[in-house]
Amino acid sequence: MKMSKMTNDFIDKQTVNVPDSHRFYPLAQALADYRGADILPFTDNNELLTGLVREQAIKRYDKLVKSSPLPQACVLVVITDEPTPKLLLTRRSNHLSSHAGEVSLVGGKRDETDISSADVALREACEEVGLHRADVEILGYLPMQISKSGLLVRPVVASIPPDVVGSLTPNDDEIARLFWLPFDVLYGTPVDFVFDRQITHSTAKLHTPAWVYDCDDDGTPEVVWGLTGRMLSSLMEIGFGVGHEWYYRVR
Repeated sequence: MKMSKMTNDFIDKQTVNVPDSHRFYPLAQALADYRGADILPFTDNNELLTGLVREQAIKRYDKLVKSSPLPQACVLVVITDEPTPKLLLTRRSNHLSSHAGEVSLVGGKRDETDISSADVALREACEEVGLHRADVEILGYLPMQISKSGLLVRPVVASIPPDVVGSLTPNDDEIARLFWLPFDVLYGTPVDFVFDRQITHSTAKLHTPAWVYDCDDDGTPEVVWGLTGRMLSSLMEIGFGVGHEWYYRVR
């Protein structure tokens, strides 16, 4: 990416005006009132980083925060505007070069035509699932997260009318499936999810929080963890005052 070109006139977090009659006005206010770190560290409670690697990661993070960088990628956190809201999630295609087969929010990298974080997220949402900009109301922004490849990712929070749900279809080149997670699931404590992880020359058990949701269509459970899980945990803490411990533990 040609970051020197893309940083010119790019707007990260635009002012959002949500009417107080909106169902998610309290959420929009909580996002606007947030004054914590704008880049959340990847080193907290992370046993994947040890010794010198951890020290270097902390130094890089401190340097990054001081430089006030712009996001390199953006995702759209889509919530349906209804009494029992749902959250849009996708499972990425297995052939993709990053986060293949993982549950993800719609979104992707900036390109030179994008003028704002919302622009990135909306463009990608349209490309991935056919969500039109006219159907989206931006509610606010979450702190940036650092992906495992080192990208700075800005989550953009938005609502859509529930009647749009049935019109969305996954782009087969990028998305294996889309599904709707009942928002109430995020109030529940994530399970301690365990899977094998190759570390140096051996295989270890990696423990990390995850929300596991059994979809009705084919009975295959979807596991919400990793970068997506961290973003949704941030949403629940900042937007709704519900804190979940997030960690990576090697056993």
